[in-house]
Amino acid sequence: MQEAIKNKLPIRIDLRPNRDEVHSGICLKMTKEIFVLVCYNNELKEYDGYAILRSYEIERFKYWEKWELAEIKNDNFGAFDDILPLNKMNTLHDCLLALKSNKLISVYTEVFEDSYFVGRIVDVTASTVELQLISDEIEWIDNEVINIDKITYIGFDSAYEKDFIKTLYK
Repeated sequence: MQEAIKNKLPIRIDLRPNRDEVHSGICLKMTKEIFVLVCYNNELKEYDGYAILRSYEIERFKYWEKWELAEIKNDNFGAFDDILPLNKMNTLHDCLLALKSNKLISVYTEVFEDSYFVGRIVDVTASTVELQLISDEIEWIDNEVINIDKITYIGFDSAYEKDFIKTLYK
């Protein structure tokens, strides 16, 4: 994995048997606790946002094949490289603190595997993160306190979150 990070090579990571998920993109950092990925969007054929996953869930990874590299329509990786304060992002708690100024993040938890929370970070404590959530109608609603130990995935700066941000902050 260190070679993939150093050379910024696209990879596919498989979370099975922990979860039935596969993610693609370029890994920016991996620690004992977290894995930071610039996500590749297969539909858009370009890089689209970031994901932070739990390192222990990653069972295996594979470098992209040449034909997969050829399918990239817009190699916009540079728009995501050297943006995050990776030196401050070593644990999930650290990542949440670093993302506190983000306008919107998506959080998946092991408690609600089929649903997720979308909102902005209000507060981060040693064991929890408080999000002000948005509704399906793209309006600010209640706050939700989430135990950091239950978080399995954090997504941000993707087209999904950016569409919400355009509506929320116009």
